[in-house]
Amino acid sequence: MSSFSGKPKRKHRSDYSVSEYSKLAGCDFAYNNRLSSRLYDMLKVIQRMACNRSTYIRLQGALYKAVRDDRIHDLGSLRLGYGDVSPLKGFRFSLKTSLGRFFMNAPVAEFNEEKNSLEMRISLRSLHHFRNVQERLVKLLIKMYCIVIQVNEQNDMVIHASKDLELLSDHPREDRSIFFPLQGSENAVVLCLVTVRSWLTSPDGTDQFLSNDSTLMTGEVFDAMLIRDGKRVIFPKEVSKGIPPPIQPVDNEIDWS
Repeated sequence: MSSFSGKPKRKHRSDYSVSEYSKLAGCDFAYNNRLSSRLYDMLKVIQRMACNRSTYIRLQGALYKAVRDDRIHDLGSLRLGYGDVSPLKGFRFSLKTSLGRFFMNAPVAEFNEEKNSLEMRISLRSLHHFRNVQERLVKLLIKMYCIVIQVNEQNDMVIHASKDLELLSDHPREDRSIFFPLQGSENAVVLCLVTVRSWLTSPDGTDQFLSNDSTLMTGEVFDAMLIRDGKRVIFPKEVSKGIPPPIQPVDNEIDWS
């Protein structure tokens, strides 16, 4: 693990004239808006029905907090990836449903520096009984995503996705892991996401369908990492969770292990 050595060098707000401060803050706000729009377009593809105007506004706010944490640049040229990105952790597509409705414990993620890869693990032991979620729930559809935002001038973005993990009520309650390669991402912000969708039986019990009820689906950023020079940056308030080292995947859409 590494520590971030950069120290804030921005002037205090009182050191700027009102017009100068407004102009510089406006530049940072414009940068944040452009970045938010691009990231939001990715989130909509992941789970469109859970995204709306509120999602975008909350994403803008969370992203701006992370941008404001920039420890290197002056006001007016703030950038994502030069300070604590933890404000993005816990971001939900919709406020109606959290991951806690389905699981007692959130997934965890670990960056492996040696292999430059990411492991995400979800504990099925913490899965709530289906009847406690919805009495007609017959299957959960879980998918993991890794969004990599390069720390460069363009903030290039790429998304990696797992295969669907289908869970029935009698599915073995064991931990499952997914492994994402991060080659070429020595300096990046990495967002770890999980989505959950629900399959229900019809009221008469003769059919099954994928529910579009927003209270029976969720999408959540359960971890946000800053990778600099191939190492995860750990800020003082963060705690690193140790989990076994990952194994490299082979497919485009990553399989579970």
